[in-house]
Amino acid sequence: MASTIIGNAIGASTTSKVLQRQNFNKEPNGLETIIESYAIKTVNRDVIVPARLTNYNSFSSSGKSYSRMVVESVATEEQDGGITQMTVTFVGLTSSTGLPPPIVRIIPSAGEGVYGPPIVVEAEYVTDVSEKQYMAGLRAQNNAVEIRAIWQTKIPMPSLINGFAMPQSPREPFHSSPEGGVGIIERYHGYVALSKSCEKRGLFLVARDTFHEFQEVAFIR
Repeated sequence: MASTIIGNAIGASTTSKVLQRQNFNKEPNGLETIIESYAIKTVNRDVIVPARLTNYNSFSSSGKSYSRMVVESVATEEQDGGITQMTVTFVGLTSSTGLPPPIVRIIPSAGEGVYGPPIVVEAEYVTDVSEKQYMAGLRAQNNAVEIRAIWQTKIPMPSLINGFAMPQSPREPFHSSPEGGVGIIERYHGYVALSKSCEKRGLFLVARDTFHEFQEVAFIR
C-alpha cells in the first residue's frame, strides 16, 4: 500500500522523485553534510541518480539554496513495487561566504621545542584553495637532485588561518653570525611546517598541517 502511494506521487515523469527526509551534520572542522533520502521509480534510476559534484541547487527538492554544497556520494536500494530508495549525500558549506575556524591542537612531543615547550602545533581546517595552490606551498627540501645552500627553505606557520590567530613563535625568527667570521652561526625559523596533507571534499579541501620550532646551527672556521 505504501509503495503504491509513493508510486502515484512520483508519477510517470522520468525525473520525478519524492523527498522523504533530510539529515544535517556538521563536522568539528566546520565542513557540513546533508543527507537526503528520496523515493524514485526503479525504471528511472539511471536517469535520476546525480553525478558526483552536482550542485545542491540543481538537484535537491528541499526548496533550500546552498550554492557551495555538491553531491559527494549516492546509494540506492531497490524496494518492492518498482520503487527504489535513493540516498544522496551532499558536502560543503551551507553559508554563502566565509570559512569556518580551524581546529588547533597542541600536542606534547618529545624532542621538540627550541625556545618554547616541547610541542607540535596541529591545524585542521577547511579551505577553498585548489589542490594545485595547496601543493604549491610544499617546497622541496632535499630530493637528492637539487643543489641548495646550507640553510633550508622552510614554510612558516601562518599568523592566521581562516581569520583565526595561530600560536606565536616563542621568539622572532633571527640569524646571528659570529664577529670576525669564525664561530657558531645560527638561523632560527620559529614555527614552521613539519607536515602538510589534504583531502578533497566537494568544492573544498580539508587540510591537516603540523608545525614545530626549527633552528639551524653551523660552525665557521
